Amino acid sequence: MAADNEMADDMQPHDTRVVVWDVPATIECGEAFSVTVGVKCSSACRPDGWTVEVRDHEGTTLASATTSSEPWPETAGLHYAHVELRAPDTEGLRTWDVRAPVNALDMPHAEGVARFGVRAVPTPACLVTVVAVDLESQTPVEGAKVVAHPYKTFTDQHGIATVRVPQGEYRLFVSGKNYLPFRRDCDVKADVTIRADLTVDRELSDADIWT
Repeated sequence: MAADNEMADDMQPHDTRVVVWDVPATIECGEAFSVTVGVKCSSACRPDGWTVEVRDHEGTTLASATTSSEPWPETAGLHYAHVELRAPDTEGLRTWDVRAPVNALDMPHAEGVARFGVRAVPTPACLVTVVAVDLESQTPVEGAKVVAHPYKTFTDQHGIATVRVPQGEYRLFVSGKNYLPFRRDCDVKADVTIRADLTVDRELSDADIWT
């Protein structure tokens, strides 16, 4: 009886963890893109050669790939695959699944599932250029985050960032380390350049508070 119990314990499915990264923030409708999928077994089985599948919001399998023989650098047993996909033909945000089917494996494993968002957008027609400048010193601000949802980018060493967007109304945010956020509502109908004067976010002293 004890031996039977031990055998039953051995046959308990191992947990399978699936993760997804390198998902673009936006993809033009109908455009090709890729994501990276990682698979790891909770009991340190080698998941190299496992098949991963990507399914859309309706459960249709869009693509599959085979995981690598070597794990992702600086990880323990996270084997990965690059999966080629294509964005939907119509704009919108959809939730897709990545699955690691395991019914063909010798050792029982629970199916791993991870979800990620795919945001399909119209072809951008307008170029928005943002120039981020320190208001006090009038010097460029490098590494400031620029957001015109759902589009995101960062300023270069010259304080300049460019992003292509479809025509429409946007609320532009520019934020940098140690700076107060800059905000402007924009009705983008053509190429436009916006100057963002950023003010240093200084902590108030006792003298500032009581004067």
